[in-house]
Amino acid sequence: MRKHLIIVSYDGISTYYCGIGTTMQDTIASLNELVNSEKIKISLAYISADPDGKVFSHRHLQDSVELVKKTGGHLIPICNGTAGFNEFDMWQSFPQWKYACASLATALNMILEDEDDNILMLHDTPFLLFHKFKQQIFDKKLRCFYMPRSTGLNHEFGDEEWRQKRVELEKKAFLAIQNDPTASVLTIGRNFAQHLTSDYGLSFTENDYLINGLYFGRYQRFLNQKFKISELSRFGININPKSKIIFSWGRASIAKGLKELLEAWREIAESLPNHYMILQAPNNSGENDYFKLLKKYEKEIPRTIIMDDFNPEIWQTILRTQNTDIVCIPSTMDPIPHTAIEAKLFSAGMEYVIIGSNVDGVKDIYTNDECIWVNPYDKNEFSNGILKAIRLDKKERRSMSEANSRSISAFDYAKTIKNFLKKINFI
Repeated sequence: MRKHLIIVSYDGISTYYCGIGTTMQDTIASLNELVNSEKIKISLAYISADPDGKVFSHRHLQDSVELVKKTGGHLIPICNGTAGFNEFDMWQSFPQWKYACASLATALNMILEDEDDNILMLHDTPFLLFHKFKQQIFDKKLRCFYMPRSTGLNHEFGDEEWRQKRVELEKKAFLAIQNDPTASVLTIGRNFAQHLTSDYGLSFTENDYLINGLYFGRYQRFLNQKFKISELSRFGININPKSKIIFSWGRASIAKGLKELLEAWREIAESLPNHYMILQAPNNSGENDYFKLLKKYEKEIPRTIIMDDFNPEIWQTILRTQNTDIVCIPSTMDPIPHTAIEAKLFSAGMEYVIIGSNVDGVKDIYTNDECIWVNPYDKNEFSNGILKAIRLDKKERRSMSEANSRSISAFDYAKTIKNFLKKINFI
């Protein structure tokens, strides 16, 4: 019997434009390390993307090809009925979710071997619907782990009729998965587990956690450097060398709390003439009205810069720039955001202060001595938190940086994946 691990995602295998893509890149890097000591066949399944499309990435596809070739697995492009051209084609909506899951089931029927121990890990909400098609995969030993990263009840935005339909689908899916002895729902954070328990009636054991993290090796090039503010000119940021930076990054989505951050900044910008607010906020969430609002604030609030660019080198450079004074993680609906873990990792040897949202999954990342907590919905509390952070002296800043460095090992994704596979008796 051979061990066969199949990973399914709509981003990060042949594309890379959002947080799940970061998870996939970290997964691929972690598994590349793991298969040096464990005999595992690995296959990767993804929404088929147009090679000439907006989001296709040959470099990331090549990383995927190399992993499956190395292990004797399969690269599985699945069809969801779209052109596979842009970000929205990858996610789409309910009919396309069903098409993708049906396509996946057909592909698995062709590649799975009866004698193999097959583990299927399905990332995010669209693949919850795979439970409908799993029943037509006969005579195969197949264990399924579903890993939602948002839910209609936890992420209350967008068209209300669409959201209610999503909640209905999620409730049916979760019930079916719970009643399947060969399937489980995994949670990527403890705060998110509480949401799933209270909103959907799920329950979790210690084996049902696969805590979000990072593959640290991918970041060493930047962690070994510190930059002067002049380095930001290559990204089109040209500001006074003596200026200080307040920074945040994430998709231009209501879930990221960037609007709340700008509203807090507007209250105090005039009193901080030496500070710039820089947001890296790529407009790839399909929330165009939200992005337009951010750009409106950019015009209205002095010393505010908003960058519509996903390029990871931007945030990595800014987090290692000596003039970076404050890093804000204002998420309002994130289960456990990568940005919070990245800010923790990159704070080593730096003197910036982290400001963290206390309303959702950011709470999984920091302790009280590692950040300043704020409620992003309270404009006065948020702006006062920024002012408090600015006033901290070097000793206090270094203490926070050192505290974050001591706890970062809990978010080593290579170890997390290995430990999870041990828990389920796969390795």
